[in-house]
Formats: sequence, C-alpha cells, structure tokens
Amino acid sequence: MAPNSTQKGMTLLEVLVAMTLMVVVSAISFASLNGLINAKQQSDAVADKIRQEQLTSLQLQKDFFGYINRPVKDEFGNLKPALLGRYSDVEFSRNGNFSGLNNHQSDLQRVHWYLQDHALYRNHINTMDLGNFAHWQKRKYLDEVKEFNVSYVNISGIESRQWPIANSLVPLKTVQVLIVMKNGVKLRYEMGVSH
Repeated sequence: MAPNSTQKGMTLLEVLVAMTLMVVVSAISFASLNGLINAKQQSDAVADKIRQEQLTSLQLQKDFFGYINRPVKDEFGNLKPALLGRYSDVEFSRNGNFSGLNNHQSDLQRVHWYLQDHALYRNHINTMDLGNFAHWQKRKYLDEVKEFNVSYVNISGIESRQWPIANSLVPLKTVQVLIVMKNGVKLRYEMGVSH
C-alpha cells in the first residue's frame, strides 16, 4: 500500500500567488473608482455653473420684463430716473413679484445689477422711495465673471453706454447685456423696456 499523502491547507507559494492577484485586482478597481469619482466631481461643477447661468438669465429677464417707468427718491430726497445705467451696472424700478403660492410680496421694487470682485450681484429693495432706513438685499448670482457690459438703445436706434443720455428726451427701447466669464463663455441678452 502506498502511504496516504493528503494535503491539508495551501502551500506558501499558493498563498503568495492569491495575494498578488488580489493586490492587482484591488489596484485596478481603485484606479477605476477614483476616475469615476473625479469625473462626477467635474460634471457636478459644470452642472452647478450651468444652473447659476440659467438662474441669472431667468432673473435678469424677469427683472427687465417687469420694468416700470417710475422715478424714485434717494435717501436725500433727490429724484433718480426710473432707469439709471452705466456701462458696468444698471439700476431700475420694476413691478413686484409673486411667490410660488401666488401671494403678492411687494407692489414695487428697485433692483441693481453690478460686477464686484469678479462676481455678478443683484441688489433689490422692496421700497421705491428709499428714505433713511432703506435696506438693500444683496445676492451673488455668478462667480468668475470677467466683464459685465450694459448698453442702452433708444427708439431712434442710438446706442449709449449710460442712461439717461444727457439732454435727450428720446425714450429707451432696449437694454443689451453682455456677461463674459473668465473661461470665455459669453452670455448675451437684449431686453425691451416698455414705457
């Protein structure tokens, strides 16, 4: 009879081969998972920028759609035109807005869009004639903005970088806005104003 040579367990060589295979498979899995995580973070960042641009676009158009030709008094009692514009900012009167529940929030608002420290901001106040205790509410809409350019076109087709044009009684027809992002993206808007 031949001696019984049953083997119990694995040899050292078999254990080393199995461990090497596990290390290789783990390294491949880690690299793939790490790549997926980086891709998700990048796509989330791009989606966030797109959301910011869409929100800015909607609010800007909503504000200009609600434009009203109503001058206001500043904190010193001096009259300011309904729309006061320069090349890099614009301030104007607009009708109030409604909440999602159709509850009227305010009859009139004064809004101000401007660029500060490479960010586009919108200020608004729910009081038209400012007085001494006016409190503007400030909100940042876009980051990494290179330029915020506003031009004003009257009904005769004359374009200006400020509004109102000195010594002119010709009414405003459209406001053109160009937002240039640091990454080169350009957002253009042309909004008509009613009188």
